[in-house]
Amino acid sequence: MLEAAAEAAAIDTIRITSGGQDALGEGTRRTGSTRHDRGRAADLQCVVGGTTLTFTDQSAPPGILRFVTAAAAAGANGIGAGVGYMGNRTIHVGFGTSVSDHAELTWGAGGRSATAPQWLRDAAAAGWATPAPPTIAPAAAGAAAARGRYAVIARNGLKLRGGPGTNFGSEITLHAGTELEVVERSSVDPAWVRVDVQGDGLLDGYVFAAFLAPVASGPNSEDAAEPGGMS
Repeated sequence: MLEAAAEAAAIDTIRITSGGQDALGEGTRRTGSTRHDRGRAADLQCVVGGTTLTFTDQSAPPGILRFVTAAAAAGANGIGAGVGYMGNRTIHVGFGTSVSDHAELTWGAGGRSATAPQWLRDAAAAGWATPAPPTIAPAAAGAAAARGRYAVIARNGLKLRGGPGTNFGSEITLHAGTELEVVERSSVDPAWVRVDVQGDGLLDGYVFAAFLAPVASGPNSEDAAEPGGMS
């Protein structure tokens, strides 16, 4: 979910300051609330161009707003931020207190919903009102990102990276609607695919497959089924 949100918001790096802890009563490796148990939430910072984005209780930069909206759209239902909560650069993003807790909440200082900055409420609400983007599970990635023609469906564009992961640099952003050829799925991380953007048979890099949609065959395509289901 974090990787998908980072790609959608054009965030270069997600720096996790707390997350992935043992569940209460099952271990001693604990640094956050029970929401953090078993990797269900994390406290994190967004880094763009080597700079950690900051915010105030009154406003936040576009990158933070896009990230919160994208995280909410990708399934996060618990998001907290505020100068009096964890400072001006750290955000809590995750799920409910249990697998059955689907309440959509934002909060700020003191962990109270009433203190959530208005920009946080608005950005999260925008994401919760948006249908969740498709996710690529390793078992299904082969079918969802098979070889063929695809188009970029990320509203803010999709970064073309030198390798299968956000830790690889990017100098090019493919705009929404850009068509490309998926050549192969990464054996390192099935959520990423290797692509040919120019259509010349040469490899250009990797993109996050969740933000690609198959390009429908036109009526004159040899691959299109004929009327009556004949092929």
